[in-house]
Amino acid sequence: MWNRRQLFAAGAASLAACVGAPAIAQNFPNRAVTMVVPFPAGGITDAVARALASKMGEQLGKPVIVDNRPGGGGQIAAAYVRQQAADGHTLYVGATEMFAINPSLFRNFSYDPLKDFSPVTSLIASPLVLVVPANSSLTSVKELIAQAKSRKDGLNFASQGMGSIGHLLGETFRGKVGGKFNHVAYKGSAPALQDVMGGQVDFMFDPVITTAPLVAGKKLKPLAIAADKRSPQMPDVPTLAELGVPGVNAGVWFGAVVKTGTTAAVVERLNDAIHQAMKDPEVVKRFADQGMQAFPSTPAQFGSFMQSELTKWGPLVKASGASIE
Repeated sequence: MWNRRQLFAAGAASLAACVGAPAIAQNFPNRAVTMVVPFPAGGITDAVARALASKMGEQLGKPVIVDNRPGGGGQIAAAYVRQQAADGHTLYVGATEMFAINPSLFRNFSYDPLKDFSPVTSLIASPLVLVVPANSSLTSVKELIAQAKSRKDGLNFASQGMGSIGHLLGETFRGKVGGKFNHVAYKGSAPALQDVMGGQVDFMFDPVITTAPLVAGKKLKPLAIAADKRSPQMPDVPTLAELGVPGVNAGVWFGAVVKTGTTAAVVERLNDAIHQAMKDPEVVKRFADQGMQAFPSTPAQFGSFMQSELTKWGPLVKASGASIE
C-alpha cells in the first residue's frame, strides 16, 4: 500500500506530466535555434536552410543559426544533433540520401532516421531530369535507347556518386529499357555536369534545381522529366511516362527533423515556424528563382513519407550493388 507521501508524490508527478509539455512549448525557444546541415556552405541544402533561417527567427523570436557539418553521408551532422538535448533547439536538415538512401548504402550506418529522429516537416522537392550535352546528336529518349542498344560500347551515364539518387535512377532506367549503359560515378553534381556539358559523358539524371540554369544557358539539353508530371521550370519537357517509360520516377527532397524525445508541442511549434517562413514572399521568390518546389507537411505526413522512401530506395540500393564502408 502507498502512504500519503507516496500518493502526493505520484500525484505531483502526474500533474507535472500533464502541464509540462505546454509549459515547455510556451517557453520555447529560450535561446538560439541551430539548423545543422550535412553539406558544405553553398550547396542546395545550405541554401534552403539559410533562406528559412532569418524568417524562422522572426516567427520564434530567437536567432536561427545554420551550422554546416559535412561528411560521412550525413553521419557527422546527425551524430552532433543526437548529442544535443531533445528540446527542439537543434534541427537536422537533410536530403533524400540522409533519410532514405544512405541507411542502406553504408554498411555500418550510425543512425536510424525513423528511430533516432522525430519528423518536423518536409521542405522542398525537385524532380530529376535526363540531360545530354547541348550539342549532342541525341534529340529524344527514343534515340538514346536505340543507341544504347546498337552501339558496341553502349552509352555512358554520369551520377553524383556510387549509390546516389542519379546512380540508382540510372540503374532503374537501364532495367526498364534494356541496352548497354555504363555508369561513371563522380563526387557530386558539379563535376559530373561539367563532363556531361563537355561531352565526356553521354547523359545524366540530375535535379531540375541544378540543371535549369544550365538548360537556360544552352549548356545542356533536357530530354525527359523523371516524375509523374511535368516540371513548372521545364514545362515543355515531357515525362518519361509520356514517352513510354513508366515507373522511372525520382526526385530530391529535403526535410527537417529533431532528436527523438522532443515533445510534440515543440515539434508543432517548429513546424508552424517553418511553414510560416516558407510562405514569406522573399522565400517564395527565392525558391521559385532557384527552381525549388515547396513541399510542406505535418510531422505525421513527413514521417510516413520517410518510411515510404526508405522502403522504395532500400531494394534499389541493394540491386545496384553499391556499398560504402
